[in-house]
Amino acid sequence: MKNIFFSATAQSKTIVTDYTVEIYAATPSQCIEFENKIYFSRLCETGCKNFNCKWACPPNAPTFSTIALPWSELYIIYMRMPMCAFAGIKNEYLRIKAANSMLKSRADKYMRKLAEKYGKYISTGSCRLCKPCKFKEGKPCAHPSVMAYSFEALGIDVGALINKYSDYPLLWYRKRNLPDYTSVVCGLLTNEKIALEELKWQYFNIIR
Repeated sequence: MKNIFFSATAQSKTIVTDYTVEIYAATPSQCIEFENKIYFSRLCETGCKNFNCKWACPPNAPTFSTIALPWSELYIIYMRMPMCAFAGIKNEYLRIKAANSMLKSRADKYMRKLAEKYGKYISTGSCRLCKPCKFKEGKPCAHPSVMAYSFEALGIDVGALINKYSDYPLLWYRKRNLPDYTSVVCGLLTNEKIALEELKWQYFNIIR
């Protein structure tokens, strides 16, 4: 498994923190072993407000194996941000929310640029292009060519996927138990073999 990892710095009005980016070169077939669409669709149905409310979410999202069929390469991007930098925020849930917002905005910007050049983007969460999603109005997706599904919506066990490739497991926020770091996972499906150093260079070129 080829991989690269590097540090970057994120800054807001009140927060400055380093975070880690790991990129793994894989193939779609190596990811399909973690697909369990029925199980994860049921989890979405019982635990997520977006279930049956967005074109990009279950039960409307296809399987990963269906989406991945035209593509030969998969690059998995795993980004982690330490929670210690957010100690100034008293509410623990708001700390997680702030950190996730910083990570997701960077991941989305980076991955959409890569998708324009190389292929298809697997997002960090539910599609956020339209508010509300046209699904709620009984209309077709307004941006089908750029709408992005998450690994989870496609039925992938992301926790198991990351455990296979990284030494740092996904950590979850639970009441009165703030994790050491929060993270996002996204991916790029493509038919090009891209040098990992090139993906690193492009990250710093896009995320300034």
